[in-house]
Formats: sequence, structure tokens, C-alpha cells
Amino acid sequence: MNLSNCPICSEELLVNEYHCPSCEISFKGEFTRNWLEGFSSSQLEFIKLFLLVQGNLKELQNRLGISYPTVKSRLSEIVSVIADEQEKSDDDDFSDILGDLESGFIDVEGAVEMINKRREQ
Repeated sequence: MNLSNCPICSEELLVNEYHCPSCEISFKGEFTRNWLEGFSSSQLEFIKLFLLVQGNLKELQNRLGISYPTVKSRLSEIVSVIADEQEKSDDDDFSDILGDLESGFIDVEGAVEMINKRREQ
């Protein structure tokens, strides 16, 4: 079962436990979601078919039996999900700046300045 949003309020669900039924071990914490989990099952099927037809929208239209504008609309929805996911990861990820700091390319003040600039964007 792929449940990524709350069935009551539609907000994004967070993963906070993984459980192995074989050895009865559970891991609790705050786990990041895979970017593919943001898609509905119908969107995942669309993506799968899109890849199988190697991005040929005309072929996708024929296989799905839908109009070209509908294919474009569904593709736009998928791009929107990916863009939203990318924005979230860009906002919270400062690993490149921290890597430069660790390597000595920038100093602490420079790192703080770069992080603050990124947060303002």
C-alpha cells in the first residue's frame, strides 16, 4: 500500500517507523521519503509507461487512449511534483557549503553568509 498523504486532512504523512516482520525489529525516528513516494499510483503507472515508450508523447497518447493535451497535462502534474520535491531538498540541503567549509575552500563566516543567502531565496 502506498499512502503518502493523510486520508483525513490530505497533508503529507511522515515515516517514523520501519518494522521487520521476520525478526520483529523496529526502527523509530524521522525518515526521509523517497522522491517517488510523492506520486499517486496512477502517476507512477504514467511514468512507467512514459519510460517504456522512451518519452514519445504520441505513442503514450495512443497506448493510453487519451488526447495529446491530456498527456501534456498529466506530464505537467508530474513535473510539478518533482519541482516541489526538488525545492524542498534544495531548501534544507547545505551539504555542498559544509563540504567546502570542511575542505578549507571557505571559512566559517563565508559558510554562514552562503547559508543565509540560500535561505532568503
